[in-house]
Amino acid sequence: MENSISNNVKSDLIKLGLYQICGGIVGILIIIFGVYKTQQLPGMILLIYLFILLFYAYSIFCGTLCLKIKKNALVHSLINQILQVIGFAMMGFAFKYVAGFYVMIGLDLTNSINFNFGAGVSKFDFNFNNEHDRLEVDFNLVSFALIYWIDVLRKRINEEIAIRQVSSIGET
Repeated sequence: MENSISNNVKSDLIKLGLYQICGGIVGILIIIFGVYKTQQLPGMILLIYLFILLFYAYSIFCGTLCLKIKKNALVHSLINQILQVIGFAMMGFAFKYVAGFYVMIGLDLTNSINFNFGAGVSKFDFNFNNEHDRLEVDFNLVSFALIYWIDVLRKRINEEIAIRQVSSIGET
């Protein structure tokens, strides 16, 4: 694939890759700091931290695929961003994952209707069978933008590959 795409597309893939790698590293550092700050770690809490680390490691994996200009880089990057686009909490379960920057808008319906806004770098919220009254949903605008950008990159790559294939017909 690397020989079939332009330098502009390669540059965009590298930018996306670096973003995902940096977001994953920051997330891992936050987890390590959280583990270090905690005096005692019961086995279940340690298991949850390891589970969270997998998400950030996946972000680093996606970024590495982009840097290496691999064929499946955008598929994995899209999955990574889809995991980050919506955060929610309901019926005792909560999930919010961001590896990189986030600008979130959301609704908190726990006691009344409250609009939320937040911004920051790398975040993870995971609750299981906890805070049963909590009811909220958040949308990460940065992930929305990255999903759009990944789709544009995918289309550009497909067009450039098709053009190269057509132009190579008859060459021997």
